[in-house]
Amino acid sequence: MQSGATGTGQLASESSGGSRVKIRLRRFLPCLAMLATFSVATQARAQDSQLDVVLKRDKLIVGTYSTSPPLAYVDDDGKLVGFEIDMAHAIAKDLLGDPNKVEFVVLQSDGRFPAALSGKIDFGLCSTTITGDRAVRIAFTRPYIDTGGSVIARKDAGITTLKELNDPKFTYAILNVPPAIARAKEVLPNVKQLLLDSPSALFLAVKTGRATAFAIDKPIADYYEFENKDLMRLDTAGTPFAYVQQDAIFLKPGDFKWWLFLDTWVGELRYGSRYDQYVAWYQKWLKKDPPPQRFYDYNKY
Repeated sequence: MQSGATGTGQLASESSGGSRVKIRLRRFLPCLAMLATFSVATQARAQDSQLDVVLKRDKLIVGTYSTSPPLAYVDDDGKLVGFEIDMAHAIAKDLLGDPNKVEFVVLQSDGRFPAALSGKIDFGLCSTTITGDRAVRIAFTRPYIDTGGSVIARKDAGITTLKELNDPKFTYAILNVPPAIARAKEVLPNVKQLLLDSPSALFLAVKTGRATAFAIDKPIADYYEFENKDLMRLDTAGTPFAYVQQDAIFLKPGDFKWWLFLDTWVGELRYGSRYDQYVAWYQKWLKKDPPPQRFYDYNKY
């Protein structure tokens, strides 16, 4: 009997304890719900696309060069101008209704991607070529311009081809970035290398005689060759310099909404409804017509 009484008492005690737990849970559940709601809201804010950030800020922050004519450079009046600068103003107008709502951050070659990855800039327009190793750590839109590597040399060097430059008596100026260094080792293993940080530094090295030749993207090479009659383009046939390359807007990876806007914008510029603007910029800055909008007559299809 004592054992039975004890068992009954335990059951009663457990039942009472269970009731108290249920009461406490009912009191605590609203708090849990509030915490869950707060957590979801906090995560949503943390995951805001950079597109939303730019719209709220009401200003676009763009990374650029200031020494790569005709894409982005400082003119005689001290104003930042060029093909890429016009692009940035147009994007600001489409996003914010005002082409002047853009702040430019001037970067060096090795500071481009850190600036995007750290959030210092919203995106970069720095005559940046798409490469596989870069795409591992940075996001690219589709290309806004087709380009390629060109080599400009002093005429008094007495050479006309890239292969002739491959001699220890010559000095070759290149940007201090891995793709340029790797290509120089592959194509010109015997030439002396001079590593510099900007297109203008490359140009000045050759103009002052510190270097014999320098490598740069074709639009910039076109500009320097046209403006300087003592310089000439070397023949790069049969070398990796002859391959077509492509420059694109770059941005921090992982933000699909922001990337999609920028990629769509570039697509419309090169191939869609904004192509007339693309032609105008090409003729203004590159002094020639761009590649055709389409390689077929759409009226036939």
